[in-house]
Amino acid sequence: MKKIFGVRRKPIAKSEILFAGTGRNVADFIETEVLGLNRALKNFKKVHGLIIESDSSDDTIEILEKIKAVTPNFSYISLGNLSGKMPKRTQRLAYCRNRIVQELRDNPSYGQVDFVAVADLDGVNSELTPEKISQCWAVKEDWDVITANQGDHYYDIWALRHPQWSPGDCMEQLQHLKMLFDEKTSNNLAVWAKMAHLDVDKGLIPVESAFGGFAIYKRDAYLSGEYSGLTEGGKEVVCHVAFHEKIRKNGYKIYINSALVNCGRPAELEAQPVKPKLRSSFVLGIAQAAGNSIFGKKRFNKYLDMMKNE
Repeated sequence: MKKIFGVRRKPIAKSEILFAGTGRNVADFIETEVLGLNRALKNFKKVHGLIIESDSSDDTIEILEKIKAVTPNFSYISLGNLSGKMPKRTQRLAYCRNRIVQELRDNPSYGQVDFVAVADLDGVNSELTPEKISQCWAVKEDWDVITANQGDHYYDIWALRHPQWSPGDCMEQLQHLKMLFDEKTSNNLAVWAKMAHLDVDKGLIPVESAFGGFAIYKRDAYLSGEYSGLTEGGKEVVCHVAFHEKIRKNGYKIYINSALVNCGRPAELEAQPVKPKLRSSFVLGIAQAAGNSIFGKKRFNKYLDMMKNE
């Protein structure tokens, strides 16, 4: 392993990496997603791909089969209809992501994998490049998990845990604030105001949990975690927090890399002015507009709806 600034890290050119994600009704864009991830990770010695599918009602299975036929080291697993026995979305996501952990541990095809790249598969990683991936290997910090940033405003507050920035569950805070304020003000205080802009030269930011649509894990760190999408009382929570809590208890370190920008403003939205729906304050309006611009109105609103549905 190459020593960089006192850190021993296996070089990209000598490493195997598995990119993995979950998919439901992704037929229209999964080919583009797989192609983009393969391109961004092309400097690795070997790239594996794994998609865990469930509950699709479109042509997702047919498209995944097509990709498998033409893409080296790519595979998928369909878990069928999970919504009947797991009606809550976060529970299904945790179940599917735990299958990735299981496959890495038990499948001999992944026995030589050194790193795991977990990715959302809905366009959020459109700006990943081999250069941005390589930069993660040039930093001085001895990271075990390194997660993505966004070009405008960091959006993934639900999965974020930082002692000062976002110490708790923003959705739980939102529910408490609604007992004091109207919904718009509550959203502003609990979520929007935390969507800060991180300059790309900010370096690595140590966190207790983060995701942002893309994260790279050292193999041992990834295998030490376990996803959970529900509390003991059955409340929906983002599964990354429980996963990262177990990872940190095993002594592994997690960072946001401000230079690992996976998306910014999609080109197709450049000519489309966005009118924010929420106007309780100037900051709130900016945050809504930024979210719509970065991810697209449909995806961003879906993300918010998912967070609000308890």
